[in-house]
Amino acid sequence: MTARWVVTAPAVAAVVLAGCAGADDGAPAAGSAGRTVVVFAAASTADPVGRLAAEVEARSPGLDVQVNLASSDVLALQVAEGAPAEVLVAAGGGAVDRVGDRAVDPRVFATDDLVLAVPAGNPAGVRATADLGRSELRVGRCVRSAPCGELAERVLASSGVVPSVDTEEPDAASLLSKVASGDLDVALLYRRQVASAGPSVSAVELDPPVSTRVEYVVTALRGPDGSPPSPEATALVERIVAAGDGLFAPDDGRTG
Repeated sequence: MTARWVVTAPAVAAVVLAGCAGADDGAPAAGSAGRTVVVFAAASTADPVGRLAAEVEARSPGLDVQVNLASSDVLALQVAEGAPAEVLVAAGGGAVDRVGDRAVDPRVFATDDLVLAVPAGNPAGVRATADLGRSELRVGRCVRSAPCGELAERVLASSGVVPSVDTEEPDAASLLSKVASGDLDVALLYRRQVASAGPSVSAVELDPPVSTRVEYVVTALRGPDGSPPSPEATALVERIVAAGDGLFAPDDGRTG
C-alpha cells in the first residue's frame, strides 16, 4: 500500500491511503463503501496513525481514511471553528478540552515523554541535556505554542540550559524530519515518535531527568451541526484504544 502525502496548509498534511479486502475486529462495518473518514491527528503520531489508517482501509473495501496532521493545538482550533473532522488524536488533554461539546467520550490510549532525538549514530556525540548549549550543534525544538514546545520549555527551565536554537518547528513531525535528514544534530522530541521512526533517528535520555509525561487522547467527534459520530469514526477510535502503546511500535514492513 502506498501513502500519498499532500500539503494542505502550513503545518498540516493529509495522507490518503487506499486499501482493499477483508474485515477484522474494530474495522468499520459493511456499508462503508464510498465513505471518507477524516482524522485530525497530532503530528507526533503521523507514522502510527498512518499505518493504522492503511490497515483499516485494507479491511474495509471502499473506505478512505484521510489523516490531517498538525500540532494538537492547531487541530483543536480548527475543530472548534467547525472543521469537518470525525476523529481527533491529540497529544495532551488540553487540546481535546478546547473542542468543547464536539468531543464524545475522550479516552487516553498511551503516554509519552521527551528525549533528545539525534540522527542515526549520534554523530555530534550528544550525551546529556547540557549538550543543547553547545554552540557548534544545530539544535531544534517545537514552537512554544505546541505541546512538544511547552514540554521543551520545562526541560530547559529545569536544567538551566540556554540553547542556541537553530529552528523552531510548528510541530513534532516537521522537527523529526530535520533530525532524520541530518539537518539537525539534536532536538527535543517524543520518545514514542522517535522509536516509531525507525533506524534513522535515535534517542538519548534527558540527563538530569525531567518529568515530561504527556497523555495521548483520542475521541470521536460530533459533526459541526451536532450530529452524532459516524459508525466508522467510532470503530476507528476503538481500534486506536485497543492498540494502546502498541500503536507506536516501529513499522515492521506490513502493507495492510
